[in-house]
Amino acid sequence: MHIVVAVKQVLDPDGVNSYALWGRLQVDPGGRSFTVGDAIPRIINAYDEQAMEVALRMRHSGTPCEITVMSVGPESCVEILKRCLALGADRAVLVRQEEAPADGFRVAALLAAAIGRLDGVDLVLCGRQGSDYDQGVVPGVLAEYLDAALVTIAAGIEADGDHVRVARVTPSGIESVEASLPAVVSLSNEVGLPRYPTSRGMLEARRKRPDVFEASELLSNEGAGAIELVAISVPDVQGHCEIIDGPSAAEKARALYAKLVAMGAIGD
Repeated sequence: MHIVVAVKQVLDPDGVNSYALWGRLQVDPGGRSFTVGDAIPRIINAYDEQAMEVALRMRHSGTPCEITVMSVGPESCVEILKRCLALGADRAVLVRQEEAPADGFRVAALLAAAIGRLDGVDLVLCGRQGSDYDQGVVPGVLAEYLDAALVTIAAGIEADGDHVRVARVTPSGIESVEASLPAVVSLSNEVGLPRYPTSRGMLEARRKRPDVFEASELLSNEGAGAIELVAISVPDVQGHCEIIDGPSAAEKARALYAKLVAMGAIGD
């Protein structure tokens, strides 16, 4: 079985949240990215890490498989691809374009074009969504491009010949579904704790380089675009604390009550 794991490089969400709370998260003059430089690390999207974990579990459960990890983005994405190689991926592919893509539809089209250049891909694993834009559209659009079955929000996968059995997360519990191959499956954090690469794996990954496909060769700049990032903004998340004074706790409570009524938070 040939498994492709699609991974995305994102700014560390904890770092973004911390900078926003400190009032230090700024938007660049173009209005479409943050001016954080190297202060906030770029890491693998957490849901995509779950997808990589599932691919490794399938291999270790006895399913003979080749694992290719693939990412769309700038040269810096090589770092997350090397992490996946250190974990046990057999091959890495970078679909290179200078700007990190914000259009999930175009990303899916680029992934599909790159997958078409590989031999006999049976299963594509994705994270359920990215931690940056939270669109969650890539798995569905990718399945459409590949003419493949789609199963979303999965917690685990088992191979069974030309089918896969997927444990799918629903509000009512775990749902067991079966899909024929080829298939696209999106993974959620119910997969559990992903493993860390070993020291030996990291050393070996340093010597490996991904195969590179240029995005402009796979897809024209005008093709498959559906979403344009116009601008981003940083919400005001600073704490606004007002101290209510009074001679006693009862007086403070009455003052607080009056303020809440005036604000319309509670009825009089």
